[in-house]
Formats: sequence, C-alpha cells, structure tokens
Amino acid sequence: MKLNIRKTDDPILRKPTDEVVEFDMELQKLIDDMIETMRADNGIGLAAPQIGSSKKIFVCEFTGDKEAGVPEVPLTVLVNPKITHYSKEQRRMVEGCLSFPGLEILVKRPSMITIEGQDRYGKKIKIDADDLYARVMQHENDHLNSTLLIDHLKEVNAVFIGTGSLGVSALEAMATDPQYKIKLVVTSDFNAVSRKVKKNLIEEVAGKYKLPIIKTKNINTPENIAKIKKMNPEVIVMADFGQIIKSDLLNLPKHGVINIHPSLLPLHRGASPIQQTILDGDKKSGVSLIVAGEKMDAGPIISQVFFKLTSSETSTILKDYAAHASASLLLNSLPYYLAGDLKPYAQKESKATYTRLFKYEDGFVDKNTDPITVERKIRAFDDWPKVHTMVEDREIQITAAHFDPDHKLIIDRVKPAGKNEMTYEDFQRGYHTELTFGA
Repeated sequence: MKLNIRKTDDPILRKPTDEVVEFDMELQKLIDDMIETMRADNGIGLAAPQIGSSKKIFVCEFTGDKEAGVPEVPLTVLVNPKITHYSKEQRRMVEGCLSFPGLEILVKRPSMITIEGQDRYGKKIKIDADDLYARVMQHENDHLNSTLLIDHLKEVNAVFIGTGSLGVSALEAMATDPQYKIKLVVTSDFNAVSRKVKKNLIEEVAGKYKLPIIKTKNINTPENIAKIKKMNPEVIVMADFGQIIKSDLLNLPKHGVINIHPSLLPLHRGASPIQQTILDGDKKSGVSLIVAGEKMDAGPIISQVFFKLTSSETSTILKDYAAHASASLLLNSLPYYLAGDLKPYAQKESKATYTRLFKYEDGFVDKNTDPITVERKIRAFDDWPKVHTMVEDREIQITAAHFDPDHKLIIDRVKPAGKNEMTYEDFQRGYHTELTFGA
C-alpha cells in the first residue's frame, strides 16, 4: 500500500529511531509498503521515518541510466544499518529528497562505504558500495540518525547582474533558494533595447529581499571589480544587462559568469534575440545558459530549454515566458554544473546568426511593406520602437493586427499622433482613409 511521505518540518523526521527486534509479518508489510511508496513517488531511496515509522529501516533502488553513465542501484532493504567504513575520497553531487520536494542541493560525501546490517528477514549482511549506491545509502542512513538534507546545506556565494525584466524570475528564484547566498546585485539604468531609462525591476526584487546592490553605468571600473571581488563569488549569474563584461570580471569567479540568453544559441546572438525570433517567423524558441566569454553570446552551452511558438506572441509575452523558463532552467541546471556533472559544450559556429539593436526607423512601414512583415513587426516591436506609418503627414501607430482565415491582414487598433489608441473602425470613420500594405 502506498503511504504518505512526511514533508519538511514534520517532527517525526527529527525523532530518534529504534532498533528492529521483531522480524514478523508486520515488519514485512511495512517494508513492502515502503518499496511501493518509493516506486510510486519515483524515488531512489526511502527511510522509515519518512512514512511515519521510527524504525531503523531503509530501502533503495534505481534502474540506472546507461546513456548518462549512471549505474544501477539494486533493490536493497537494510534493517538496523551501520556504516563501518568511509573512504577518504569524497565527491560533491546533487541530491534531492522525497521529504523536500523541489529542493536539490550539492552534498559532499565519501565516494565509497561499507555498511552492515540485516536484511528484511533478520539475516546479517555486509555491502561494499561506491558511487550512487554509496551516496543513496548514506542519504537514507542520515534519516535514521535524524539528519536531513537541509543539514548538509552549504551556501554558494553568488553575484547577480541584470537590468531588464528577463532576469527578474531568475533573481527571485535564487533569492528564495537556500543553497545560494546572493552577496551582491549589480544593475544599471540603461536598457539595451529601448536605449532609455525604465523602471528597474531588478532593483525592486533586490530591495524586496534586502540584497546589497550597485547601480552603475560601467561595471568594469576598477572600483566595481574590487567590490565584486570582495564578495568572493563562486559564480556570477547574468541576464539582460546591456553592458559588455570584460575579462577581469569574466575570470573572477571559480565557476565563471553564467549568462541567460533568450534564444536557442547559436541562433540570434546579440542584443535583440526575442524581437528577431518574431521577425524571422521562428516556429520555436527557447532559453540558453552559457558560460560567458569575451565574444558576445558565443560561450559554451551549459543547458537549453525550448518551447513551441504559436505565431501570435508579442515580444512582451515571449520575454515574460522566457523569463519564467530561464528561472526553472537555472535552478535545475546550476547545481549540476557546479558539481561538475553538467559539462558545457561548444556552440556550432557554422550555425550562428546575429541580431542588432533596433532603431526607431525600424518600426516604419508603408503601403509597399508586405503584410507578413507588418504583422510580425507589430508583435516584435510592441514595446519599442512600435510600428508606425504616415497618412497625410500624420504619424499613425499600428498597435494590433491579425490575419483572417483567408490570410488577409486585418488592422485591429491604431494610435494617431497626439490621440488616444482607438479601434481601426473608429479611425476609418474619423480620418476617412484606409491603411493598405503590400501594394
């Protein structure tokens, strides 16, 4: 029977466990229920306190992953276990726990152990284990000694660099994850896309979590480098910053500068990947985590996530989606990268494409612009520089449009210069003109 797993602060997880004396049918049923519960919850180990029993019992099992080089863990039942030998060699690996869903942290443990105890029927057994097998049994044995995953927590010193909204979710995710200690947030008032000062959401998040912050127009000054170095960061995470990072800073942290880029690199390197994704009519997009180098967006890839597009996304919508996706990707990938289990790989230079900063003039369309370009520009430039055309010396912004079933471009909303936004029907009635494209 599948049992409920006790979570986080349940007091039984801290209660001392008792030696098993009777190897009766009641014990056999408990062990069978533990195995069923472990398998049902996709775990690779489970200790008796996790299902509400203060007995010295744990079970473990894993089918292995040949492609990833992860060895099999045979179904093991240990009663009254005791680790009698630890190797001097230790390794940091990422661990999770069924009692702490969603939490994955780096834990340093001996690579090999010898563990003794009894099987489910009371027969004495001795197991020499290494790699994952040794780690799982150490983890489960911790439960029997009232030691939990969070007790192994060692904070990773980190610095976060960002300005635009792409990095908001990632910063918030790191600020609320107990394994990261954000020592400093660096931001600026310069927006690389719109080239103007906007409300700085990164600064707001830093304030919300009481994180130290630097606002600067040049992160590479000796003073700023010295301040960041003083924080002794093991890793720096960067998103949507808008400034070039030079080698003095790139080489400062042990694990480098990790850049969040909203495209499937090597596609759309540069300052405007989201706008270019829409302008090119891409059928899918994504987020890449890379180790930043001196060449823009060309560093080795740590991990990527992709998502399909519907051809209706605006830049604002796509950026918001990418921001949330990047936070999940970062939390799921960074521990494995820091542990050395996730090896960055080089980008294919032959596949690289590039973007540029868009100017106000890029938003202009006229009667000769084909309808597909007009519609894509409206979505790509919804934040800036907007799409505009001229009607009798008056500038008209086109704020929304769509294609009907016959693939005819339908203008939905416009904003004449100096006027409020209005429906296209109201515009036609008031200005006695039509906007036509692809003539």
